[in-house]
Amino acid sequence: MKTLTIAALAAVVSLGLWAARDRAPDVDPMVSGSIPSPSAGHSYTITNAVAKTACLAERGAAISGRSTRFTAGSDCDAVWPGLAGARTWTQNGDGTVDVLDARGEPLLTVVDGDGLAYEAVEPADAMVTFIAAD
Repeated sequence: MKTLTIAALAAVVSLGLWAARDRAPDVDPMVSGSIPSPSAGHSYTITNAVAKTACLAERGAAISGRSTRFTAGSDCDAVWPGLAGARTWTQNGDGTVDVLDARGEPLLTVVDGDGLAYEAVEPADAMVTFIAAD
């Protein structure tokens, strides 16, 4: 009887150890990619309705809490004078964004428009639109 009790106890312990080994992990293994990387850039197609011109530009890595790098191709000067020299995209906190040159002077001030577009509001005669290309 003593041998049978020890054998039964050993079987129960073995079963318990085997069951504990195959338990599901305590952490959810699912990985979500819903939050974009802060270093990811954004591409824009910039158009001028009056001049009937367009070019591509990219907003890149963060420089500060409200500014990111901005680069525009040389063909962007046909869209707006000096736009190819743009270096910084700065959010002003009031819903407007300044596109600045290397000296920190604003070339254009844009505001969030319809959908995925930004529309120039300063200078007043700028009929320039930034449409998200990515």
